[in-house]
Amino acid sequence: MTDDVLLAALERLRGTGPEFDGFLANHGPMAAEALTRIGGDDAVEGWVDRYRARLQEAPEVVRGIERDDWREHLGDEHLIGDWTALMRRDARETAWRDLLLQWWPRLLPGFAASATHGVIRTAHAVRSLREAEGHEDPLLVDELAQGLGYWAARYQELPGNPGLVGRFDAVAATRELPRLDPVVPADGPGIGGRLRSLFGLDGFPSGLDGWGPAEGPDAALDDLIGAAARVLAARDDAPIAFCHGVTAPAAVRLVLPELPADLQTRSVAAAWQAVGGIVAAFAAPRHDAEVKAVDADVESLLSELGPLAVEHGDEHVIKLAEAAVREYGRTGDTTVLVAAHRFRERM
Repeated sequence: MTDDVLLAALERLRGTGPEFDGFLANHGPMAAEALTRIGGDDAVEGWVDRYRARLQEAPEVVRGIERDDWREHLGDEHLIGDWTALMRRDARETAWRDLLLQWWPRLLPGFAASATHGVIRTAHAVRSLREAEGHEDPLLVDELAQGLGYWAARYQELPGNPGLVGRFDAVAATRELPRLDPVVPADGPGIGGRLRSLFGLDGFPSGLDGWGPAEGPDAALDDLIGAAARVLAARDDAPIAFCHGVTAPAAVRLVLPELPADLQTRSVAAAWQAVGGIVAAFAAPRHDAEVKAVDADVESLLSELGPLAVEHGDEHVIKLAEAAVREYGRTGDTTVLVAAHRFRERM
């Protein structure tokens, strides 16, 4: 049932562009997929129809991108249609895993693209394709192509090159990051514009070098997501930005099984760079509560998060609820559940 619901949603979203209102990301495919994970199958059709009314048509190809000139067009948002066409062409000629392994490392340095939505959309598509093993519907393959194309068009690098060999755990490393003064103007609209301002923040690259996860990539993501959840639970000044501090590394988790070991490590480093960037760009001044785990009535939260997210209907609330329940199931860290609950209330 869930597979049919998701495919119907993707069909209803066919022809929509990855952005609307200038730079806002189209969350339709991601949220529809997340709804099917939190018991919202019956709500998907109505939710998609309401959301689609906000969207714009997919952009046309402007000039075309060839396989030998793709580097020079990374981050050119005027070529979203061109990037999508290139990925679709590659998807017709190669298996989806080969497509992923070709483009994931190329795009990884630009992890912050569209406030990490390129990564997140790609990851949701990867999960669906993996679960459809042997019966991959063309709509799912096309969703992967669209996610990768959007990531390429909005490709955005951040300062630093974290080596993951620091002396702090993720909570302490996040606490030690320098913070951008709120009076510093953003270098463009949205979260991406604020992140670009980090190039003027002294100490940010060296601050990223403070984190040194003790174990492998999955355990490192446990540490990173836990730290991001503490910031999200503690602060109400930039909830959507801090929400992505949780959902982006949680999305990387979905892709890890498809990546070789060295690329897994590089993916964790890129996720940390983005999470650290969000904290440094938006979390000033520091709050003492950012480092504190939060206890909660787990049974109540687990029973309520999904249904209340479906009822609320906001795309970020839906995606975060799904990620929070999934991550809690792995780590038992109640803070991620509390963060999702507080985020819903703030929205």
